[in-house]
Amino acid sequence: MTSTSQRRYPVLASSALLTITLLLSPASGTVMANQAGNQQAAAHLPENQLSEKAKRTEQKLQMLFPALDDTSRHITLETKDQPVYEILYEKNNEFFAIANIHAETGKLLTFYWDDKDLENPDDKLAYKSADTFMEGWIGEMRSLYKVKRLPAGDVIYSRYVNGIEVVGDEFQLAVNSAGQVTGVSAGENTLTNIDPADFLPPAQAMKKDQLSRFIPPQLQLMYILGENKTDLVYNTVGSHYLDAVTGAELIPVRQYITWRWNPISLTPGGKVVKVKNEQEATRIYESEFGISLKGSSFNGVRDEKERVYVSPDENEVLFTKDGVVIGFISYSNAELQKGKPTLSEKQALEKAVQFLQPYLKQEEKELYYMVNPDTQNPHEYEVSFVPSVEGLPLEYGRSIGIGVNGETGKITWYNQSLDQKPAKLPDKRKAVSIDAAAKALLEKPTELLYIYPFINGKRSAKPVLAYSIDGNNINALTGKVEE
Repeated sequence: MTSTSQRRYPVLASSALLTITLLLSPASGTVMANQAGNQQAAAHLPENQLSEKAKRTEQKLQMLFPALDDTSRHITLETKDQPVYEILYEKNNEFFAIANIHAETGKLLTFYWDDKDLENPDDKLAYKSADTFMEGWIGEMRSLYKVKRLPAGDVIYSRYVNGIEVVGDEFQLAVNSAGQVTGVSAGENTLTNIDPADFLPPAQAMKKDQLSRFIPPQLQLMYILGENKTDLVYNTVGSHYLDAVTGAELIPVRQYITWRWNPISLTPGGKVVKVKNEQEATRIYESEFGISLKGSSFNGVRDEKERVYVSPDENEVLFTKDGVVIGFISYSNAELQKGKPTLSEKQALEKAVQFLQPYLKQEEKELYYMVNPDTQNPHEYEVSFVPSVEGLPLEYGRSIGIGVNGETGKITWYNQSLDQKPAKLPDKRKAVSIDAAAKALLEKPTELLYIYPFINGKRSAKPVLAYSIDGNNINALTGKVEE
């Protein structure tokens, strides 16, 4: 199955964006780090101030890793997404190891020590060492997990109930050539639920052929622009997980990324913004986009085809192509204002549309859009637009991306690519039916899994028996699933 993390976004960045990322990486990294610091409270704690559950976990760590005995510890409580203790171990004033432990549950999230042995062990030694560690770590619970070896040398333990994998309930162990466990990470759902009664028997799942009526809502007909041609496809826009009993779509992650395009009517302004030099760039940035440079001026950075203007503090960046403004990044607009409510997706879309309409071409009266949370910044939305061609979305052609601060509604970045529409399109009247596409998708392997879906933004306390659906597109003209 193709996960959403492996699928391509529409092209939202020009080469200038990539260029400036490289140019500004040290400074922008500092800016983003400062922003991240504003989003989370990080408190340094005395060595003995751990919750009781976290303390028991750390004591077990020290038992299994005796080398931790003569280290000094620096403990920080991070609270960005969840309360987590970060314990930094030092030996002779140098980094030795690091552990992350959930403050409330005591669950070990990750542990790593600075091992100089980079060679991989042979399989027999890796399995033996990993098993010895796991028996010491979770005791008899080890029997609930099946083991496999990764090509990189790690050993993974995945939990199975009723012969079905429990997604996210796993341990991954790194083992060096001497047979020492040097790293441990737990899955998001590791040991969340150990009561077998909470796991629905697979016999209660609907038969695979009964799934067919639940697949069409997971598909969308669209054009996808390739290098030399344009394809007509049924894109799998759903989460790829369906409740095995009801057929309902299940959301597997907190910050769910939607792939479905929705049409929207717009009022184009036809405005084209041009700049010739640093002085014009500074004036336009402040007058057109309302972002102050605080008395300073842009400096120009030229690459082969495009020109980029950067403020002295590197918080503001303006992109142009052939003198036409095609985007900007504003780190000052990305700053958060504490105490303000977070905008809804609908409000973020309204802010993006309000900003975008003046710069649309007169013929762009309908576009397709999607709104997603920024995966790195939960306080920001990414709003994407692609053309409506023959009443269908056209991906990877002319595309527009806009970042919206979810607290202030300010535009944090804007970028448009200037690709032309394809001269020739496949005939959408020749597309197979959506039911035929759904049937073709179900001919691919479909797996039963236990997952912990998110319902109204909260993770379910109990596992749900789910079907995992192939995530590849279906060629709408041939009816065949793309590999």
